Amino acid sequence: MISRTFLAGVCVLTAIALKDEPPRRLPQPRYQHQESDPAWLESAAQFHGHLGPSIIAGARMGMAALRAVDAEGYFDVEVTCEGPFAKPPQSCFLDGLQVGTGATMGKRNLNYVEAKEILVRVKNTTTGATAEVRPTPKLLGFLGFLQTPVKKQADEQAKEAAHQHDEMERIEALARKIAEMPDEEILAVKLTS
Repeated sequence: MISRTFLAGVCVLTAIALKDEPPRRLPQPRYQHQESDPAWLESAAQFHGHLGPSIIAGARMGMAALRAVDAEGYFDVEVTCEGPFAKPPQSCFLDGLQVGTGATMGKRNLNYVEAKEILVRVKNTTTGATAEVRPTPKLLGFLGFLQTPVKKQADEQAKEAAHQHDEMERIEALARKIAEMPDEEILAVKLTS
């Protein structure tokens, strides 16, 4: 029989050993849940680290394509994405697409091709059904994908840094707006087979 003193000693030693071990947890995104947020928004923020218009647009386009081809996602889809996604914030779209379809670059069922226009093609590998999803001009306007970047002067950059918090709030508000809009306002979905 094990004595109480022995068990107490084991508990104390275990507590000391665990005290120095860092907690195991996922990274914490910059996201504050709001009551009006759809349930999937938290998953997108957890994957990407924060809310932004590009990730939300990618997720919306991916979810719409899954519905169009009646796929579960993750393993029964092949996804091809074309677009101007060479660097952030535009490339954040690809993270959203991974959240929205479950296809990933690691599983090799998500492929990306640099292009001038955005097109998401999703194939249900079980049924062969394929859909193409494009953003409407309204969504493109929110994303600013077609705008040419302008070089900023040093004083403008300093002003921008001072207002970074306000900018994050504006970006999150726009992301939430895109999350709530009806599909037909922001997406053009077409079955191709």
